[in-house]
Amino acid sequence: MVNISLFGRFVPLQSLVPSDRTQLAKQSSLVNYQPGQVVFSRGELARTQAFLIEGEIELQDEREAVRLRATDPEARYALAPGPRRSATALCLKAAQVLFVDRELLDVMLTWSQTGGVQVRDLDTEAEFDEHQDWMTALLQSKAFLRIPAGNIAQIFGNMESVTFEAGSIILKQGDPGDYYYVITDGRAQVVLEDPNGNSEEELAQLGVGRAFGEEALVSGEPRNASVRALTRCSLMRLSSTAFARLLKAPLLREVQLGDIHAGVKLLDVRLPSEFERGHWPGAINIPLARLRQLAKTLDPTQEYWVYCDTGRRSASAVFLLTERGFDAQLVRGGIGVAQLTEAA
Repeated sequence: MVNISLFGRFVPLQSLVPSDRTQLAKQSSLVNYQPGQVVFSRGELARTQAFLIEGEIELQDEREAVRLRATDPEARYALAPGPRRSATALCLKAAQVLFVDRELLDVMLTWSQTGGVQVRDLDTEAEFDEHQDWMTALLQSKAFLRIPAGNIAQIFGNMESVTFEAGSIILKQGDPGDYYYVITDGRAQVVLEDPNGNSEEELAQLGVGRAFGEEALVSGEPRNASVRALTRCSLMRLSSTAFARLLKAPLLREVQLGDIHAGVKLLDVRLPSEFERGHWPGAINIPLARLRQLAKTLDPTQEYWVYCDTGRRSASAVFLLTERGFDAQLVRGGIGVAQLTEAA
């Protein structure tokens, strides 16, 4: 891990609190360059912010070439900042460059400057760092790779913190959807109750950085499972309105069944009894309620088009699969029961 004392030299890294510097350092790296080596090229996608630690480089844009030494006042700032590199950086004298995760830095700065995030009741820095790991875990999830950068900062800025004691029900099967949750500390379990409420089945256990509650928010249907705190749980939650605008819209890609091609596998997320009555030829069946549990049986290299009879359950399924890195698309509007019965 990069020594966080380096961060005190640079703008805006020096504005971060120690705990944020520690977390950012875990996602940072130091790279050494020799004269003549290119550090980065103009126009390339910038997933990191770069800072000159030692040596001398030349920044070349379309207008001019500027020499920069690590001791220069201007070296306190990021090299060629922005979503794409605004200049080519060429090493002139042996140099060392610090690269920090651009997205994570932006989230931390937004969070701290809006006052949207405060960690309370933590006695040691070690506990604070463990608590903050959820942010990195969420940003590294497959779903967040498809969310516009502008949305990510807004997601964190719109979240609020809540706490549940061990044994408490965080969300109840059958209740309407109201929030999307992310665990920041503790552990919870997802359970499916039988229709009579006499027994339950554990579908999954969730730890720090894991999110839940999206199915009902995507589909508009009641919660299809309960989530119980196994330990004292701290969570961040996002309202249904903010979820729909910032998360749901970017992740749901729609397709028309008439455009299907040979490389596609159809996934039916209705109940087995519905599937048995009629389904699209060649489709496989994984009920929505069991998708978290059974997604591991799917081929991660396969393109899946997901359907139900209305589009509601399949929309939830596409969101869940996308979170897990699958190439999943929503069959727009679902496929009517009459069509499915005829197809059988």
